[in-house]
Amino acid sequence: SLDQSLDQSLDQSLDLSLVAKLRRSKRYQQHMRALTGTSDTYDVIVESNEVLVKIEEEIAVVHRFLRDIYALKFPEMETLVPAKMDYARVVEEMKNEMDMTQVDLNDVLPPTQVMVVSVTGSTTTGKALTEGQLRACLRACREMFSLEKDKFQILDFLEAQMTSLAPNISKLVGASLAAMLVGMAGGLEKLANVPACNLVALGQDKRRDLAGFGRVAQMPHTGILYFADLVQAAPAPLRRKVLKIVAAKVSLAARVDAFSSKEDDKKASADDVASGFVDDIKSKIEKLCEPPKAQKVKALPAPDANVGKKKRGGKRVRNAKEKTKVTDMRSLVNKRAFFQDDDTANEYGDDAMGIDFGLLGQDSSGAIRGPALDDAQSSTKKRQKAAQQQQKKATQRKPIHLSSGATNGLSSSLVFTPVQGIELANPTLVAQSKVQAANEKWFSQTSGFQSALNARGPTGTQQQNGGLTL
Repeated sequence: SLDQSLDQSLDQSLDLSLVAKLRRSKRYQQHMRALTGTSDTYDVIVESNEVLVKIEEEIAVVHRFLRDIYALKFPEMETLVPAKMDYARVVEEMKNEMDMTQVDLNDVLPPTQVMVVSVTGSTTTGKALTEGQLRACLRACREMFSLEKDKFQILDFLEAQMTSLAPNISKLVGASLAAMLVGMAGGLEKLANVPACNLVALGQDKRRDLAGFGRVAQMPHTGILYFADLVQAAPAPLRRKVLKIVAAKVSLAARVDAFSSKEDDKKASADDVASGFVDDIKSKIEKLCEPPKAQKVKALPAPDANVGKKKRGGKRVRNAKEKTKVTDMRSLVNKRAFFQDDDTANEYGDDAMGIDFGLLGQDSSGAIRGPALDDAQSSTKKRQKAAQQQQKKATQRKPIHLSSGATNGLSSSLVFTPVQGIELANPTLVAQSKVQAANEKWFSQTSGFQSALNARGPTGTQQQNGGLTL
């Protein structure tokens, strides 16, 4: 009994009729017959949008059923072939073959993907399927192909009837693209509720696993509107911008088609709304294709004698520039001299580190001073003025100073006096002589005591007694 229950559960897991029920429903069969009948066209169009959504859901369910069974033989193919219909075509071609050299997939997959599937299938860890499992896989493949055929039949019907269902969208992007947009959105009213930013990516091919290949050719954030005639007519660098413009117009056209009351109103509005949208898009494309405008050379305005200048010139401007100009000393500091005799000696000195004073003082003996005066500055009047200033400083100097007044660090004790002529004095000896004279006056052994105060007697005269002044 246990074995019978296991066999029964296994048979139920391989029964496709328990999973795929759409094609066997009465409503689905009636709708497919109505596509070629003479019933109300508008009702059939509205119902076709609903059937398209159910077909997509049914294909996903059958693909899941097929994938769970075929994963026993080739578990890696789920990631290598993410598209549902391509997966079913590969299973139909491969069947239960374990030698990948005997399988030709060139008519099913692109060459790069064929190479990856062939290499991975040769090293797979899966095992061959049983007869029952293989029959279930093939039935699932045929079911998916039938659903796809019905889907294309409905899309062809919608494409033929788009001029009456959505005339504005059909005139903008074509009947085939309009039918695909309506089918993907799930109806015209649902398409009208989709914002323009989402219409750009509607129908995008999202492949998560590319088997190591790049995503450059995948065109991210690009849907079926990218293949509209208005978008493809634009230059390649501008197609992204034109795609956004077309998506905005399609969103407006879908709202006009969805909420128009009668078919006659739709056809009448198509001539005005869609035609205006097409002209607007073409004008924007022409505007984007125009080269950028060259910058014009503007002529200066004619001077007006009655209006004064906004900026003053003359003496004030010269004085302002004089305050901030570079001085001659600073210009010499900023200059450098090369190819000198002592370049090798100063290779690692201040000159090499850039912390010296440049050419300032290079012509003299090494002292830092200002630049040499030119002929205009060394006139007679300036030399006389400099001599007077030097003479004035000499008269103000004290005659007892034991320095000649030189500023170069060299000084001597040779002093000129008007009384004794040339005198060579030692400052240390002069200081010692002053101390000795003071000691002899106040602390001598031969002289008596002296008082710094002139003490007077009662008669007002000084009295001396033995050298002591009283």
